[in-house]
Amino acid sequence: MLKKALLALAVLAFLPAGSPGAQDGVAGATPVFSAPSKPPEKETKPAKPPADIRVTSNLVVTPVAVLDRSGEFVYDLTESEFRLLDNGAAQRIVSFESEARPIAMVIVIQTSRSVAGLLDDVRPLAPMFSALLIGDQGQGAVITYDERVRVVQDFSSDGEDLKIAFLKIQPQGFQSRLNDALMRGVALLEKRPKTDRRVIVAFSDGYDSGSETKGEEVIKRATGSEVAIYGLGFNPAHALLSRKPELPPPGPLDTNVTRPTPPGRAPTPSSSTNVYDAPVPIVDIMVATGEIIRSAVASSLLEFYAGYTGGVFYSHWKKKSVEGQLSRIGTEIHSQYELVYVPDTLTQGGFHRIQVQVRRPGMKVRARAGYFYQPPAAGAQEAKP
Repeated sequence: MLKKALLALAVLAFLPAGSPGAQDGVAGATPVFSAPSKPPEKETKPAKPPADIRVTSNLVVTPVAVLDRSGEFVYDLTESEFRLLDNGAAQRIVSFESEARPIAMVIVIQTSRSVAGLLDDVRPLAPMFSALLIGDQGQGAVITYDERVRVVQDFSSDGEDLKIAFLKIQPQGFQSRLNDALMRGVALLEKRPKTDRRVIVAFSDGYDSGSETKGEEVIKRATGSEVAIYGLGFNPAHALLSRKPELPPPGPLDTNVTRPTPPGRAPTPSSSTNVYDAPVPIVDIMVATGEIIRSAVASSLLEFYAGYTGGVFYSHWKKKSVEGQLSRIGTEIHSQYELVYVPDTLTQGGFHRIQVQVRRPGMKVRARAGYFYQPPAAGAQEAKP
């Protein structure tokens, strides 16, 4: 018996764990089979998202207004009726839209004392901007300028904000820094979404005095940022007749000593923004009457800027006609065709002339004159036009 017991213990000792008869160390016990335990799962790190693949695409967006022989806007053109040239080379239109986009508009108003008599005609116009130009989805901002440039109302879709901003307009200062004001307007519009149509409407006599910004800089910045400039010209003769007697301007001693410049003066752009070396060429531009003129004979700087950016300048200021001119600007903005293309001429630096032709006879076309492009240096990231 003892030998049998010792033999049984020896057998149990050599049985592997989990074998029949090795459960709880009891011989002859009913075998119990437990499910094999799963090996511990290894911790897996979350997969890294795929790296962004960026492809530079130099899309050029060109809003186009088309007028018939009577000067009325044409709405029923199709893509096949347009022909687009970049530096004389025909381009393939990759996108064609005729639907209105949200408007981002900066209203620039000259407030120097030389036009003080005309500001009474400007103040009541705020509701027209809300209804005709900005619309339900758009937004507008207001800038005034004389010897200073002021943003008196940032972008807002509330018509009451525009109305209050217009009512605050007061004549002051004896300079008219038109270039600085337009450059500030372009800078504001550059912060708006690319899906917005960017527009400046300026009330001005069309001349500049005292700006740090050069005219060439205004054209390069505005065309590069797809900003169209429209102008309503203050008539200097009308302004002089409407002008009320006023005290003579302060002398240099008064300005520099007894009347120091107020703090918080808005900064103005400098010539450092002129990053392109190419000169601004002389091109044909379309004026409000639909006539084509050389930019060199433009009647004012504002007509010059409007022609290059695809806008228009109305030079005759009359209280009754200004509402009709504003209405026409609003109609044009909302009835433009939008042509988008990828230029195949980007080996050429400097100014790229855009020409839009319509195959239907008798049509007149207004679009921006072009854009400036600087080819990237070897190994550098390609710049967008």
